[in-house]
Amino acid sequence: MLVVIPGSDIDRHVALMDRVFRFRHSIFVDEKAWIDLRRPDGLERDQFDDEHAVHHVCLRGDEIVGYQRLLPTTRPHLLTEVLGDLCREQPPTGPRVFEWTRFCVAPGWRDFRPRPDGPFLELVQGLVEWGLRRRVDTVTVVIDWRLMVKAMQLRFFARPLGFPKKIGRDEVVAMRMSFNRETLDTIHEARGSKTSVVSEIPLPTAA
Repeated sequence: MLVVIPGSDIDRHVALMDRVFRFRHSIFVDEKAWIDLRRPDGLERDQFDDEHAVHHVCLRGDEIVGYQRLLPTTRPHLLTEVLGDLCREQPPTGPRVFEWTRFCVAPGWRDFRPRPDGPFLELVQGLVEWGLRRRVDTVTVVIDWRLMVKAMQLRFFARPLGFPKKIGRDEVVAMRMSFNRETLDTIHEARGSKTSVVSEIPLPTAA
């Protein structure tokens, strides 16, 4: 299940979001060595975790197995305020463009070839579903450059915005990726299911 939590609603889900920020810290700081994100409290959160952010939390039962965050590009975001050196040109912005950030899958749920029922494809489908419902068709993203091939296989129209750069243990590249109904159909085929993965029904506040 992929739960969508608007940034304006995180105060209703304090316990879950605390686990989310610890999950992000374990992936990006402890595993990937993005040391600039390290925090003494073990909570990886930044200035963009505000009311404008949208959090997608992938769950298996009570376990967090994946996560991604979406930020509007009509406001300051990572590629304009923090990671601008990754871009050789101005990244696209506008109401139909969101920044796709903090994409991660728990170590025990990763596969070289993503499983149909795994969190990798569920997160990607969640992004496309969420976007198409809101007339969003483009994302900017900073990812491991090797994922560009996988994105194109899933029918994203992917274009680098600059050259790869080493951050921690990763070699990442800033990219523009557009998607449409064909992208969603391709993900459905890869997952073997057309069932929606996005749950926007509010969780109990104690979750």
